[in-house]
Amino acid sequence: MEVIVLGTGAPLHPDRATTGMIITAPGCAPLLVDACGGLELARQLDRVAFDRSALRAVIVTHRHLDHAGGVQDLLLAQMPLDIYALPDTHEGIAAVTRGSFPEWELNSEVSRHEIFSDAAYDIAGFRVEFFEAEHRVPTVAVRVSQGGKTFAFSADTVICDHVVRCAKDADLFLCDALCADLDGEAASMCAWNAMHTTAKDAAVMATRAEVGALVCTHLARFADPANVLAEAEASFSGPVTVARDGDRYSI
Repeated sequence: MEVIVLGTGAPLHPDRATTGMIITAPGCAPLLVDACGGLELARQLDRVAFDRSALRAVIVTHRHLDHAGGVQDLLLAQMPLDIYALPDTHEGIAAVTRGSFPEWELNSEVSRHEIFSDAAYDIAGFRVEFFEAEHRVPTVAVRVSQGGKTFAFSADTVICDHVVRCAKDADLFLCDALCADLDGEAASMCAWNAMHTTAKDAAVMATRAEVGALVCTHLARFADPANVLAEAEASFSGPVTVARDGDRYSI
């Protein structure tokens, strides 16, 4: 299994695209988990030399534009799509489409599949499980398994037992880490108020879940990646990295 990270920043970050990743594995179709924001998905796919036409299965963790906005790229390309999301997320995507491109004719093979927390699905050949994350809008964490390997993604969340369950014994855990406490009290308060984990929170969940490796992502414009790395390494004994746009992780 390989995870290609398309975007690793929070909104307004000057150097990082927003959240999205592609998961591939032998015998499976490519799986897009979150779609970056705005209309940057096409650029990020080109950056990693990934053929957009190979995508069909899309999981969107919640309605916020920095995770769901890139779905509009795929709709404008009139691609056949299977979009998996919570009912609230589907409504958010549809509202953006109505507000931005109400005249655009969609591909007749765009299908919207409702998913629910604490349920497992066969998507693109992967076993995919969803867990309730704790964020400002309905949000799911995602657990993807195939060939005896497991990848977990926290989505946006505060530290919570559901996300720990999602990540339990995962080989790789990609976790929200908006900033580090080392970035200062104002940064920490911003993470708390926006219902995001800090680097320490991500490391604590990784430790509780006994994951193989931790990757920190979704960095704010005011986060210092060196602080995020140092803080995560202080609370998690396994391998830690801070993701960059275009990084690839083999599991």
